[in-house]
Order: sequence, then structure tokens, then C-alpha cells
Amino acid sequence: MLRTLVRAFTGPVAGPVGFVLALAMCGLLVVTSVSAQRAELALRGRIAALTSENARNALALHARLAACEGGPADLARSRVARENLSPEQRADRLAAEPAGFDVCARMESADRAVLETLTR
Repeated sequence: MLRTLVRAFTGPVAGPVGFVLALAMCGLLVVTSVSAQRAELALRGRIAALTSENARNALALHARLAACEGGPADLARSRVARENLSPEQRADRLAAEPAGFDVCARMESADRAVLETLTR
């Protein structure tokens, strides 16, 4: 068996067959590399689009939070209390206050009504 293997690699046909196989493998490597680069560019573009969409959504949510905080009475004391809180803590506090939440809900429904009349 070892003798057959040695003859296969040292025979007159082994050189050209090995060369053709090496060229085929090189071609497959190039195709795989080009395909991976295209996939990477597409994924980087998608990541950039999702990142910008996330930034726009964050701005909209922060604007809603700020609009809701500007609502009902007792604002001077509650604004001072909120200055040192993170946006998540402010949103939790706002959700716990029914008056602020109601003002925000009314503002959103009014905004939706105005947008519906403009798009018709």
C-alpha cells in the first residue's frame, strides 16, 4: 500500500494533476475571498443603517420624555428632583405619576390626529 502511494506521487502524471488541483484550489480561494468581502460590505452597510435608525429612535424617545416631563403642576420641585437622574430613572418616575403620563398620552393622540389630517 505504501508503495502504491509513493508511485502515485512520483509518477509522470502526478505533476500536471497536482498543478491543476492547485490552480482549482487557488480559484476557489479567490472566489471565497471575494464573496466574503461582498458579504462584509453588505453587513457593514446594514450595521450603519441600523445604527442611524437607532440614533433617530433614541432622539425621538428623549424628545417624548422631555415633552412629558414638561407637563403638570409642581414642576419646579419635580424638575429639581429629576436633574440628577438618568433618562431611564426619569421615565420610570414619569410613568409612576399618572398626571404626567396622561398629559403625554393626550399630546401623542393630538399629534396623531394632526398628522392624520395632514396626510389625507
